[in-house]
Order: sequence, then C-alpha cells, then structure tokens
Amino acid sequence: MASGSEKMRWKFRLALALSLLAGFSFAAEPKDHSTYTDPNYVDPDYYTPAPYKMTKVAKVNITNASFRTDYDPKEDCTDFVITPKLATFYFNHARPVSESDRMHRYAFSSCKAEGKVKFANGDEAEWTIQRGGMAFVDMLHGKFKDKTIYLHCDKCVDWSDWLRAARK
Repeated sequence: MASGSEKMRWKFRLALALSLLAGFSFAAEPKDHSTYTDPNYVDPDYYTPAPYKMTKVAKVNITNASFRTDYDPKEDCTDFVITPKLATFYFNHARPVSESDRMHRYAFSSCKAEGKVKFANGDEAEWTIQRGGMAFVDMLHGKFKDKTIYLHCDKCVDWSDWLRAARK
C-alpha cells in the first residue's frame, strides 16, 4: 500500500501533466483571427448583396421538383412543385440579397426545390428555391465560383401569384 506522501506525489504529477496539456489547443481554429479575438467583428459581406449581375437563363434542370424540410412541420407543401418554366421565371426576376436580408427580412419555408441553371453569360450554378421567393445559388463556374449567392424574387413571394405570372 502506498504511503500518503507517495499519493501526494502522484496527484501532483497528474495535476502538472494536465495543466501542461491544458495549454495546447487541439482544434484547427486560428485563435488570432479577428472573428475570434474581436467581439465586435462583423463580416463585411453580411450586409451587402453579392455584386452578381443576373443574366437571362439559358437552361434549367430540375433535380428535385418538390421536397419538404422540417423547418416548419405544419407547412403544407403539396401544391409547391417547380417546373423549368417556373424556375426560369424565378431567375429572370430574382435579384441578389445580403445574408442579413436572407436571415431577417425574408420568410423561410419548408417547401423547396433543387436543380441546376446555366445563365446566358455562361455561369452555371446549383440552386435551391424556397416557396416565398428565397433561393440559395451555389456557383459552379465563373467569377463567383464556389460562392453562395442569396436571391429573392419579389414576384415569387405568393405561390399563386407566381403561378399566374409565369403563365403569361
């Protein structure tokens, strides 16, 4: 059986080892980055829409015409189905919005559709359009490659208005 002083030495050694390990950071976060060190840091792009100039749609592919997420379990998405004509109408009338507007100004929806779009300027993107007029566009080619652009279509906020407008 170990003596009391021997137990104290082991406790001291363990405490010393743990205190040395506590100084190491195992995460791959740059702790000197302003995001972590400045409590007043604001992403400069948060309040500014991407300076993307929308051009006409050359081609639209639908990969999932309608699906539902669990954002609002009570939202009925049965009548929300995007067609190529509706997606083309959307992109021809949408405009870039800031991430701040996406988060605080426009409504989220559980009703969504996904696909790909090619614009007349050659840019290509994968998109997710929500009922209510919001879209997330992940650019695949062009100046904004690998960037997400948030879009909003004022003419697409109300689903029935969107359907009527796209028929014209």
